[in-house]
Amino acid sequence: MKMKEFDRLVKVVATLRKKCPWDREQTHETLKPYMVEEVYEAIEAIDSGDRRKLCEELGDMLLHIVMHAEMGRGEKTFNIKDVVKVITAKMIRRHPHVFGGKKTKELSEIWEKWEEIKKAEAGEKHKGILESVPQSLPALYRADKVQRRAARVGFDWDLVVGAWSKVREEVGEIEEVLGKHAKSRLKEEIGDLLFAIVNVTRKSEIDAEEALQSATSKFMRRFREIEKKASEKGVKVKELGIKCMDKIWEDVKKNER
Repeated sequence: MKMKEFDRLVKVVATLRKKCPWDREQTHETLKPYMVEEVYEAIEAIDSGDRRKLCEELGDMLLHIVMHAEMGRGEKTFNIKDVVKVITAKMIRRHPHVFGGKKTKELSEIWEKWEEIKKAEAGEKHKGILESVPQSLPALYRADKVQRRAARVGFDWDLVVGAWSKVREEVGEIEEVLGKHAKSRLKEEIGDLLFAIVNVTRKSEIDAEEALQSATSKFMRRFREIEKKASEKGVKVKELGIKCMDKIWEDVKKNER
């Protein structure tokens, strides 16, 4: 990409901030939901394999970066050059095995050095390797990230069977409290079960978020067949009855296999 194209984008955003009523009113806070939405749309484009769509969605993400930088420039706190300068310096600093004198190909050593550098950057503010995991991440992503961080320092199951035994243990605890204790206790136990399941997916080298997204899409695909049958019969879905819906569901499963 020629720099003049990037500079043009910066100028376009600056113009929008001056002349567009909607853009002019936006703040770092008001753009948060749109920013999250763009990230998910980019992920969806990756999953679809549509590279043209991915290019478009990455452009939308870049627009947000430039917009926030323009806001920073207006506040006189930072600008787009600062953003580029900071990330470039950070990547060089955190990759001494690439840009420094020490060469290594061992991932464990690379991760260890990465954490050491992060601690040095944060100074006294850094209280542990888990503190920098954003709380605003989707729950499954956050659980996976926390577990991976802990695993880097050896706090992990040796084998996936150990993680699976924990799942069975958590299921047993849910059975014990189900219908007998306050909802807060049940909520806690279900949370423990979900966290344990993420451990199993991680140890199996499966992305928990993608697995659940896939399961949800499968449910939607099968449920659409129930809706289709109801439409063919000229009735509402709920009028089919649970037995009929279950029969359609099982037929769809058989056909898929």
